[in-house]
Amino acid sequence: MCNDERRPKLALGSVADRGLDGVFGRRGPDAARGPGIAPPLHDARALTEGGSLVRIELDGVTYTLRITRNGKLILTK
Repeated sequence: MCNDERRPKLALGSVADRGLDGVFGRRGPDAARGPGIAPPLHDARALTEGGSLVRIELDGVTYTLRITRNGKLILTK
């Protein structure tokens, strides 16, 4: 590994260390909710009505949310 002193060093830290405010700086529409107010929570299995797929529309674009066999979520355009 080359140790080049001219290259800037990266400050590493997890999102958990800084919190989402440190990453996103409380910008965007959810910032108006204020601290301590959680965003809406939706159960993915309820959205799919017991299946594994649901289509979600945003601004005229349709996305597909899929629950995998391993219980992970995949959102595709």
